[in-house]
Amino acid sequence: MDELLGAVEARLERAAMQNKLLQQLSQQLKNLEHFDALTGLPNQSALTGELGYLNQAIAQTGPSKRQVPFLLLNLDRFARINDTIGYHNGDVILQELGKRLVNFVQTVDLALPVEGAGVARLTGDEFAIILSPVNTQSEALLTAKKILKQIAQPFYIQSKSIPLTATIGISFYPYGRQVEELRRQADVAMREAKRSGGNSCKIYVRPMFGVDDAKDLQLAADFYKAWELRQLQVYYQPIVDLRKKKIVGVKAIGHWQHPRQGTIPPTKIISLASETGLSLALGEWVWQTACQQVKLWQQDRMHLRVAVTLPEQLFAANDLLEKIAQPLSGVDPKYIELEVAADTIANATNLNQMGAKLLELKRLGTQTTIGQFGLAHTALPYLGELALDNLKLDRELVASNAPNATILGTIIKIAHDLKLRAIASGVESDAQVAVLKKQKCDEIQKEISLSSPEIKRLLGKR
Repeated sequence: MDELLGAVEARLERAAMQNKLLQQLSQQLKNLEHFDALTGLPNQSALTGELGYLNQAIAQTGPSKRQVPFLLLNLDRFARINDTIGYHNGDVILQELGKRLVNFVQTVDLALPVEGAGVARLTGDEFAIILSPVNTQSEALLTAKKILKQIAQPFYIQSKSIPLTATIGISFYPYGRQVEELRRQADVAMREAKRSGGNSCKIYVRPMFGVDDAKDLQLAADFYKAWELRQLQVYYQPIVDLRKKKIVGVKAIGHWQHPRQGTIPPTKIISLASETGLSLALGEWVWQTACQQVKLWQQDRMHLRVAVTLPEQLFAANDLLEKIAQPLSGVDPKYIELEVAADTIANATNLNQMGAKLLELKRLGTQTTIGQFGLAHTALPYLGELALDNLKLDRELVASNAPNATILGTIIKIAHDLKLRAIASGVESDAQVAVLKKQKCDEIQKEISLSSPEIKRLLGKR
Protein backbone atom coordinates (compact mmCIF):
# COMPACT_ATOMS: atom_id res chain seq x y z
CA MET A 1 0.00 0.00 0.00
CA ASP A 2 2.81 2.36 0.91
CA GLU A 3 4.53 1.57 -2.37
CA LEU A 4 1.33 2.41 -4.27
CA LEU A 5 0.95 5.73 -2.46
CA GLY A 6 4.59 6.53 -3.14
CA ALA A 7 4.16 5.81 -6.85
CA VAL A 8 1.04 8.01 -7.01
CA GLU A 9 2.83 10.86 -5.22
CA ALA A 10 5.82 10.55 -7.55
CA ARG A 11 3.52 10.61 -10.58
CA LEU A 12 1.68 13.68 -9.23
CA GLU A 13 4.99 15.38 -8.55
CA ARG A 14 6.18 14.66 -12.11
CA ALA A 15 2.86 15.95 -13.48
CA ALA A 16 3.18 19.15 -11.45
CA MET A 17 6.74 19.59 -12.69
CA GLN A 18 5.66 19.01 -16.30
CA ASN A 19 2.80 21.47 -15.86
CA LYS A 20 5.23 24.08 -14.50
CA LEU A 21 7.59 23.47 -17.42
CA LEU A 22 4.70 23.80 -19.88
CA GLN A 23 3.70 27.10 -18.27
CA GLN A 24 7.28 28.35 -18.50
CA LEU A 25 7.48 27.24 -22.13
CA SER A 26 4.16 28.92 -22.87
CA GLN A 27 5.43 32.17 -21.31
CA GLN A 28 8.66 31.92 -23.31
CA LEU A 29 6.69 31.44 -26.52
CA LYS A 30 4.51 34.39 -25.58
CA ASN A 31 7.61 36.48 -24.97
CA LEU A 32 9.03 35.44 -28.32
CA GLU A 33 5.75 36.49 -29.92
CA HIS A 34 5.79 40.01 -28.44
CA PHE A 35 9.46 40.68 -27.68
CA ASP A 36 12.64 40.89 -29.70
CA ALA A 37 15.04 38.09 -28.79
CA LEU A 38 18.22 40.17 -29.25
CA THR A 39 17.39 43.39 -27.41
CA GLY A 40 14.55 42.27 -25.15
CA LEU A 41 12.52 45.18 -26.49
CA PRO A 42 8.91 44.79 -27.59
CA ASN A 43 8.48 44.01 -31.28
CA GLN A 44 5.87 45.38 -33.68
CA SER A 45 3.11 43.12 -32.34
CA ALA A 46 3.39 44.91 -28.98
CA LEU A 47 2.51 48.19 -30.67
CA THR A 48 -0.85 46.97 -31.91
CA GLY A 49 -3.96 45.34 -30.49
CA GLU A 50 -6.36 46.42 -27.79
CA LEU A 51 -3.60 46.74 -25.18
CA GLY A 52 -0.94 47.91 -27.65
CA TYR A 53 1.19 50.96 -26.93
CA LEU A 54 -0.50 52.99 -29.66
CA ASN A 55 -3.96 52.49 -28.16
CA GLN A 56 -2.64 53.28 -24.68
CA ALA A 57 -1.23 56.56 -25.97
CA ILE A 58 -4.43 57.35 -27.89
CA ALA A 59 -6.43 56.81 -24.70
CA GLN A 60 -4.48 59.69 -23.14
CA THR A 61 -5.70 62.16 -25.78
CA GLY A 62 -9.27 62.04 -24.42
CA PRO A 63 -11.60 64.55 -26.11
CA SER A 64 -8.69 66.90 -26.92
CA LYS A 65 -7.12 67.42 -30.34
CA ARG A 66 -3.66 66.33 -29.18
CA GLN A 67 -1.62 64.16 -31.52
CA VAL A 68 0.27 60.94 -30.81
CA PRO A 69 3.78 60.95 -32.34
CA PHE A 70 5.15 57.82 -34.06
CA LEU A 71 8.93 57.95 -34.56
CA LEU A 72 10.63 55.56 -37.00
CA LEU A 73 14.38 55.41 -36.32
CA ASN A 74 16.83 53.88 -38.78
CA LEU A 75 20.58 53.74 -38.23
CA ASP A 76 22.75 55.34 -40.91
CA ARG A 77 25.19 53.07 -42.81
CA PHE A 78 24.84 50.30 -40.23
CA ALA A 79 25.49 47.55 -42.80
CA ARG A 80 28.95 49.03 -43.38
CA ILE A 81 29.55 49.17 -39.62
CA ASN A 82 28.55 45.49 -39.35
CA ASP A 83 31.00 44.59 -42.12
CA THR A 84 33.77 46.50 -40.33
CA ILE A 85 33.35 45.34 -36.72
CA GLY A 86 31.56 42.03 -37.29
CA TYR A 87 27.94 41.00 -36.79
CA HIS A 88 28.42 39.91 -33.18
CA ASN A 89 29.72 43.36 -32.25
CA GLY A 90 26.94 44.90 -34.32
CA ASP A 91 24.44 43.00 -32.17
CA VAL A 92 26.11 44.36 -29.03
CA ILE A 93 25.62 47.89 -30.35
CA LEU A 94 21.94 47.20 -31.09
CA GLN A 95 21.46 45.89 -27.54
CA GLU A 96 23.14 48.97 -26.06
CA LEU A 97 21.14 51.26 -28.36
CA GLY A 98 17.89 49.66 -27.18
CA LYS A 99 18.80 50.32 -23.53
CA ARG A 100 19.85 53.88 -24.36
CA LEU A 101 16.58 54.62 -26.15
CA VAL A 102 14.41 53.22 -23.34
CA ASN A 103 16.32 55.09 -20.63
CA PHE A 104 16.19 58.37 -22.52
CA VAL A 105 12.54 58.18 -23.58
CA GLN A 106 11.44 57.28 -20.04
CA THR A 107 13.38 60.30 -18.78
CA VAL A 108 11.91 62.87 -21.18
CA ASP A 109 8.41 61.39 -21.50
CA LEU A 110 7.12 61.01 -17.96
CA ALA A 111 3.57 60.38 -19.16
CA LEU A 112 4.30 57.08 -20.90
CA PRO A 113 1.28 54.78 -20.50
CA VAL A 114 3.22 51.90 -18.88
CA GLU A 115 6.79 51.41 -17.74
CA GLY A 116 9.05 50.61 -20.68
CA ALA A 117 6.33 51.33 -23.22
CA GLY A 118 6.96 53.33 -26.30
CA VAL A 119 10.16 51.78 -27.71
CA ALA A 120 10.15 48.72 -29.99
CA ARG A 121 12.60 47.03 -32.35
CA LEU A 122 10.98 46.39 -35.70
CA THR A 123 13.63 44.86 -37.97
CA GLY A 124 17.42 44.87 -38.09
CA ASP A 125 18.54 48.41 -37.33
CA GLU A 126 15.04 49.93 -37.30
CA PHE A 127 13.23 51.01 -34.13
CA ALA A 128 9.83 52.56 -33.42
CA ILE A 129 9.06 54.99 -30.62
CA ILE A 130 5.54 56.01 -29.59
CA LEU A 131 5.44 59.11 -27.41
CA SER A 132 2.68 60.48 -25.22
CA PRO A 133 0.22 62.89 -26.91
CA VAL A 134 1.51 66.36 -27.78
CA ASN A 135 -0.19 69.69 -28.49
CA THR A 136 2.16 70.66 -31.32
CA GLN A 137 4.26 68.62 -33.72
CA SER A 138 7.35 70.64 -32.79
CA GLU A 139 7.31 68.99 -29.34
CA ALA A 140 7.90 65.60 -30.98
CA LEU A 141 10.50 67.08 -33.32
CA LEU A 142 12.49 68.49 -30.40
CA THR A 143 12.39 65.10 -28.64
CA ALA A 144 13.55 63.38 -31.84
CA LYS A 145 16.50 65.78 -32.11
CA LYS A 146 17.45 64.98 -28.52
CA ILE A 147 17.32 61.26 -29.35
CA LEU A 148 19.79 61.83 -32.21
CA LYS A 149 22.14 63.55 -29.76
CA GLN A 150 21.93 60.51 -27.47
CA ILE A 151 22.80 58.20 -30.36
CA ALA A 152 25.72 60.43 -31.36
CA GLN A 153 27.41 59.71 -28.02
CA PRO A 154 30.09 57.08 -28.73
CA PHE A 155 29.47 53.34 -28.49
CA TYR A 156 32.47 51.32 -27.33
CA ILE A 157 33.51 47.88 -28.58
CA GLN A 158 36.67 46.50 -26.93
CA SER A 159 37.61 50.05 -25.83
CA LYS A 160 37.26 51.33 -29.40
CA SER A 161 34.84 54.20 -30.07
CA ILE A 162 32.24 53.41 -32.74
CA PRO A 163 30.55 56.54 -34.18
CA LEU A 164 26.86 56.12 -34.90
CA THR A 165 24.17 58.34 -36.39
CA ALA A 166 20.51 57.78 -37.22
CA THR A 167 17.65 59.26 -39.20
CA ILE A 168 14.13 59.66 -37.81
CA GLY A 169 10.84 60.01 -39.68
CA ILE A 170 7.85 61.23 -37.67
CA SER A 171 4.14 60.69 -38.28
CA PHE A 172 1.15 61.47 -36.09
CA TYR A 173 -2.12 59.92 -35.02
CA PRO A 174 -4.89 60.79 -36.07
CA TYR A 175 -3.41 61.48 -39.55
CA GLY A 176 -2.51 57.82 -39.52
CA ARG A 177 -4.88 55.62 -37.50
CA GLN A 178 -3.14 52.23 -37.54
CA VAL A 179 0.45 51.29 -36.75
CA GLU A 180 1.10 50.15 -40.33
CA GLU A 181 -0.18 53.44 -41.74
CA LEU A 182 1.83 55.48 -39.24
CA ARG A 183 4.91 53.39 -40.03
CA ARG A 184 4.42 53.91 -43.78
CA GLN A 185 4.06 57.67 -43.34
CA ALA A 186 7.08 57.88 -41.03
CA ASP A 187 9.06 55.76 -43.50
CA VAL A 188 8.33 58.26 -46.29
CA ALA A 189 9.64 61.10 -44.09
CA MET A 190 12.64 59.06 -42.95
CA ARG A 191 13.69 58.17 -46.52
CA GLU A 192 13.38 61.80 -47.57
CA ALA A 193 15.65 62.80 -44.68
CA LYS A 194 18.10 60.03 -45.71
CA ARG A 195 18.27 61.52 -49.22
CA SER A 196 19.34 64.81 -47.63
CA GLY A 197 22.30 63.12 -45.96
CA GLY A 198 20.79 61.43 -42.90
CA ASN A 199 21.52 62.19 -39.24
CA SER A 200 18.35 64.29 -39.13
CA CYS A 201 14.61 64.23 -38.37
CA LYS A 202 11.71 64.93 -40.67
CA ILE A 203 7.96 65.15 -40.13
CA TYR A 204 5.70 63.43 -42.63
CA VAL A 205 3.78 65.99 -44.68
CA ARG A 206 0.65 64.83 -46.44
CA PRO A 207 0.69 65.45 -50.21
CA MET A 208 -1.57 67.95 -51.95
CA PHE A 209 -5.21 67.23 -51.09
CA GLY A 210 -3.87 64.68 -48.61
CA VAL A 211 -7.07 64.66 -46.57
CA ASP A 212 -8.81 61.62 -45.17
CA ASP A 213 -12.44 61.93 -46.14
CA ALA A 214 -14.60 63.25 -48.95
CA LYS A 215 -15.92 66.21 -46.96
CA ASP A 216 -12.45 67.57 -46.26
CA LEU A 217 -11.38 66.85 -49.83
CA GLN A 218 -14.33 68.87 -51.14
CA LEU A 219 -13.53 71.73 -48.76
CA ALA A 220 -9.93 71.77 -50.01
CA ALA A 221 -11.17 71.88 -53.61
CA ASP A 222 -13.59 74.70 -52.72
CA PHE A 223 -10.76 76.63 -51.08
CA TYR A 224 -8.54 76.30 -54.14
CA LYS A 225 -11.38 77.52 -56.37
CA ALA A 226 -12.13 80.44 -54.01
CA TRP A 227 -8.48 81.43 -54.18
CA GLU A 228 -8.45 81.37 -57.96
CA LEU A 229 -11.67 83.45 -58.07
CA ARG A 230 -10.21 85.93 -55.53
CA GLN A 231 -13.02 85.33 -53.08
CA LEU A 232 -10.79 85.54 -49.99
CA GLN A 233 -10.47 88.70 -47.93
CA VAL A 234 -8.14 90.02 -45.25
CA TYR A 235 -9.77 90.54 -41.86
CA TYR A 236 -8.25 91.80 -38.61
CA GLN A 237 -8.22 90.56 -35.02
CA PRO A 238 -7.95 93.35 -32.39
CA ILE A 239 -4.91 93.44 -30.11
CA VAL A 240 -5.61 95.04 -26.72
CA ASP A 241 -3.13 96.53 -24.25
CA LEU A 242 -4.23 95.09 -20.88
CA ARG A 243 -2.77 97.95 -18.86
CA LYS A 244 -4.09 100.79 -21.03
CA LYS A 245 -7.33 98.91 -21.79
CA LYS A 246 -7.31 100.04 -25.41
CA ILE A 247 -6.82 98.61 -28.88
CA VAL A 248 -3.21 99.16 -29.91
CA GLY A 249 -3.00 96.91 -32.93
CA VAL A 250 -4.54 94.23 -35.13
CA LYS A 251 -3.48 90.87 -36.57
CA ALA A 252 -4.08 90.50 -40.32
CA ILE A 253 -5.53 87.09 -41.27
CA GLY A 254 -7.06 85.40 -44.29
CA HIS A 255 -10.88 85.32 -44.24
CA TRP A 256 -13.12 83.03 -46.26
CA GLN A 257 -16.89 82.95 -46.26
CA HIS A 258 -17.83 79.54 -47.65
CA PRO A 259 -21.12 79.60 -49.63
CA ARG A 260 -22.56 76.65 -47.66
CA GLN A 261 -20.48 76.27 -44.49
CA GLY A 262 -20.23 79.96 -43.59
CA THR A 263 -17.11 81.50 -42.07
CA ILE A 264 -14.14 79.14 -42.08
CA PRO A 265 -11.92 79.58 -38.98
CA PRO A 266 -8.49 81.16 -39.58
CA THR A 267 -6.67 78.05 -38.31
CA LYS A 268 -8.56 75.91 -40.83
CA ILE A 269 -7.66 78.33 -43.63
CA ILE A 270 -3.98 77.91 -42.76
CA SER A 271 -4.42 74.12 -42.85
CA LEU A 272 -6.23 74.27 -46.20
CA ALA A 273 -3.53 76.51 -47.66
CA SER A 274 -0.93 73.94 -46.64
CA GLU A 275 -2.91 71.03 -48.11
CA THR A 276 -3.46 72.83 -51.42
CA GLY A 277 0.08 74.16 -51.77
CA LEU A 278 -1.01 77.79 -51.33
CA SER A 279 0.76 78.68 -48.08
CA LEU A 280 3.38 80.88 -49.74
CA ALA A 281 0.92 82.60 -52.08
CA LEU A 282 -1.57 83.22 -49.26
CA GLY A 283 1.14 84.60 -46.98
CA GLU A 284 2.43 87.02 -49.62
CA TRP A 285 -1.09 88.18 -50.47
CA VAL A 286 -2.04 88.83 -46.83
CA TRP A 287 1.20 90.79 -46.39
CA GLN A 288 0.68 92.93 -49.49
CA THR A 289 -2.99 93.57 -48.69
CA ALA A 290 -2.23 94.50 -45.09
CA CYS A 291 0.41 97.01 -46.20
CA GLN A 292 -2.08 98.66 -48.56
CA GLN A 293 -4.58 98.90 -45.70
CA VAL A 294 -1.99 100.37 -43.32
CA LYS A 295 -1.29 103.15 -45.85
CA LEU A 296 -4.98 104.05 -45.92
CA TRP A 297 -5.24 103.96 -42.12
CA GLN A 298 -2.17 106.13 -41.71
CA GLN A 299 -3.62 108.64 -44.14
CA ASP A 300 -6.68 108.75 -41.83
CA ARG A 301 -4.34 109.17 -38.83
CA MET A 302 -5.16 105.69 -37.52
CA HIS A 303 -1.84 104.56 -36.07
CA LEU A 304 -2.44 100.89 -35.35
CA ARG A 305 0.29 98.29 -35.15
CA VAL A 306 -0.47 95.61 -37.75
CA ALA A 307 0.88 92.08 -37.25
CA VAL A 308 1.34 89.68 -40.18
CA THR A 309 2.58 86.08 -40.01
CA LEU A 310 5.34 85.12 -42.43
CA PRO A 311 4.80 81.48 -43.53
CA GLU A 312 7.83 79.21 -43.26
CA GLN A 313 8.19 79.10 -47.07
CA LEU A 314 8.25 82.91 -47.28
CA PHE A 315 10.70 83.26 -44.39
CA ALA A 316 12.99 80.71 -46.07
CA ALA A 317 12.86 82.45 -49.47
CA ASN A 318 16.15 83.88 -50.77
CA ASP A 319 14.36 87.07 -51.84
CA LEU A 320 12.57 87.53 -48.49
CA LEU A 321 13.83 91.09 -47.95
CA GLU A 322 12.72 92.16 -51.42
CA LYS A 323 9.25 90.67 -50.92
CA ILE A 324 8.91 92.45 -47.57
CA ALA A 325 10.49 95.79 -48.50
CA GLN A 326 8.53 96.48 -51.69
CA PRO A 327 5.00 96.56 -50.16
CA LEU A 328 6.44 98.57 -47.24
CA SER A 329 7.07 101.55 -49.50
CA GLY A 330 5.08 104.52 -48.18
CA VAL A 331 4.32 102.81 -44.84
CA ASP A 332 5.73 103.88 -41.48
CA PRO A 333 7.48 100.57 -40.62
CA LYS A 334 7.35 101.08 -36.85
CA TYR A 335 3.65 100.13 -37.02
CA ILE A 336 4.42 96.82 -38.76
CA GLU A 337 4.94 93.61 -36.79
CA LEU A 338 6.37 90.61 -38.65
CA GLU A 339 5.56 87.32 -36.94
CA VAL A 340 7.55 84.11 -37.42
CA ALA A 341 6.16 80.89 -35.92
CA ALA A 342 8.20 79.30 -33.14
CA ASP A 343 8.16 76.03 -35.10
CA THR A 344 9.83 77.79 -38.05
CA ILE A 345 12.62 78.93 -35.75
CA ALA A 346 12.88 75.56 -33.97
CA ASN A 347 13.10 73.70 -37.30
CA ALA A 348 15.76 75.99 -38.80
CA THR A 349 18.79 74.01 -39.98
CA ASN A 350 21.03 77.10 -40.14
CA LEU A 351 20.57 79.10 -36.94
CA ASN A 352 23.02 81.83 -37.96
CA GLN A 353 21.20 82.40 -41.24
CA MET A 354 17.83 82.46 -39.49
CA GLY A 355 19.08 84.96 -36.91
CA ALA A 356 20.55 87.14 -39.66
CA LYS A 357 17.19 87.25 -41.46
CA LEU A 358 15.40 88.42 -38.32
CA LEU A 359 18.04 91.11 -37.85
CA GLU A 360 17.61 92.29 -41.46
CA LEU A 361 13.84 92.53 -40.96
CA LYS A 362 14.43 94.61 -37.83
CA ARG A 363 16.70 96.93 -39.82
CA LEU A 364 13.77 97.72 -42.10
CA GLY A 365 12.27 99.44 -39.06
CA THR A 366 9.63 96.78 -38.34
CA GLN A 367 8.94 94.91 -35.11
CA THR A 368 9.59 91.16 -35.01
CA THR A 369 7.63 88.53 -33.10
CA ILE A 370 8.08 84.84 -32.34
CA GLY A 371 4.56 83.45 -32.62
CA GLN A 372 2.69 80.30 -31.53
CA PHE A 373 5.12 79.94 -28.63
CA GLY A 374 4.31 76.92 -26.45
CA LEU A 375 5.86 74.72 -23.78
CA ALA A 376 7.97 72.86 -26.33
CA HIS A 377 9.81 76.06 -27.22
CA THR A 378 10.87 77.10 -23.71
CA ALA A 379 14.06 75.07 -24.13
CA LEU A 380 15.26 76.92 -27.25
CA PRO A 381 18.78 77.84 -26.07
CA TYR A 382 19.39 80.65 -28.56
CA LEU A 383 16.14 82.55 -28.02
CA GLY A 384 17.84 85.42 -26.20
CA GLU A 385 20.23 85.93 -29.12
CA LEU A 386 17.51 86.64 -31.70
CA ALA A 387 16.45 90.12 -32.82
CA LEU A 388 12.92 90.03 -31.38
CA ASP A 389 10.46 92.52 -29.88
CA ASN A 390 7.50 90.32 -28.94
CA LEU A 391 6.66 86.79 -27.84
CA LYS A 392 3.17 85.58 -28.71
CA LEU A 393 1.77 82.71 -26.62
CA ASP A 394 0.27 79.80 -28.51
CA ARG A 395 -3.53 79.83 -28.56
CA GLU A 396 -3.62 76.30 -27.09
CA LEU A 397 -2.21 77.67 -23.83
CA VAL A 398 -5.27 79.88 -23.27
CA ALA A 399 -7.84 77.69 -25.03
CA SER A 400 -9.79 76.66 -21.93
CA ASN A 401 -11.93 78.89 -19.74
CA ALA A 402 -9.50 78.22 -16.89
CA PRO A 403 -6.03 78.20 -18.50
CA ASN A 404 -3.10 76.90 -16.48
CA ALA A 405 -1.84 80.00 -14.68
CA THR A 406 1.49 78.41 -13.76
CA ILE A 407 2.35 77.55 -17.37
CA LEU A 408 1.22 80.97 -18.61
CA GLY A 409 3.16 82.71 -15.86
CA THR A 410 6.32 80.76 -16.71
CA ILE A 411 6.22 81.66 -20.41
CA ILE A 412 5.29 85.29 -19.72
CA LYS A 413 8.26 85.50 -17.33
CA ILE A 414 10.52 84.09 -20.05
CA ALA A 415 9.31 86.86 -22.37
CA HIS A 416 9.88 89.59 -19.79
CA ASP A 417 13.32 88.22 -18.83
CA LEU A 418 14.24 88.56 -22.51
CA LYS A 419 12.84 92.13 -22.57
CA LEU A 420 10.04 91.05 -24.92
CA ARG A 421 6.40 92.10 -24.92
CA ALA A 422 4.17 89.11 -24.01
CA ILE A 423 1.07 88.75 -26.19
CA ALA A 424 -1.60 86.06 -25.75
CA SER A 425 -3.51 84.93 -28.85
CA GLY A 426 -6.91 83.27 -29.15
CA VAL A 427 -8.46 85.08 -26.16
CA GLU A 428 -12.25 84.76 -26.00
CA SER A 429 -13.52 84.97 -22.42
CA ASP A 430 -13.32 87.32 -19.43
CA ALA A 431 -11.98 84.42 -17.36
CA GLN A 432 -9.02 84.08 -19.73
CA VAL A 433 -8.39 87.83 -19.56
CA ALA A 434 -8.43 87.73 -15.75
CA VAL A 435 -5.80 84.97 -15.61
CA LEU A 436 -3.59 86.73 -18.17
CA LYS A 437 -3.84 90.03 -16.28
CA LYS A 438 -2.82 88.33 -13.05
CA GLN A 439 0.19 86.79 -14.78
CA LYS A 440 1.21 90.25 -16.08
CA CYS A 441 0.63 89.52 -19.76
CA ASP A 442 1.08 92.75 -21.75
CA GLU A 443 -1.42 92.35 -24.59
CA ILE A 444 -4.12 89.99 -25.82
CA GLN A 445 -5.21 89.15 -29.35
CA LYS A 446 -8.99 88.71 -29.40
CA GLU A 447 -10.54 85.71 -31.14
CA ILE A 448 -12.81 87.85 -33.30
CA SER A 449 -12.24 88.72 -36.97
CA LEU A 450 -13.40 92.09 -38.30
CA SER A 451 -13.31 93.75 -41.70
CA SER A 452 -11.40 96.99 -42.20
CA PRO A 453 -14.59 99.15 -42.00
CA GLU A 454 -15.58 97.33 -38.78
CA ILE A 455 -12.18 98.07 -37.24
CA LYS A 456 -12.59 101.71 -38.21
CA ARG A 457 -16.02 101.90 -36.58
CA LEU A 458 -14.73 100.11 -33.48
CA LEU A 459 -12.17 102.89 -33.04
CA GLY A 460 -14.79 105.60 -33.56
CA LYS A 461 -13.46 106.61 -36.98
CA ARG A 462 -15.74 107.33 -39.92
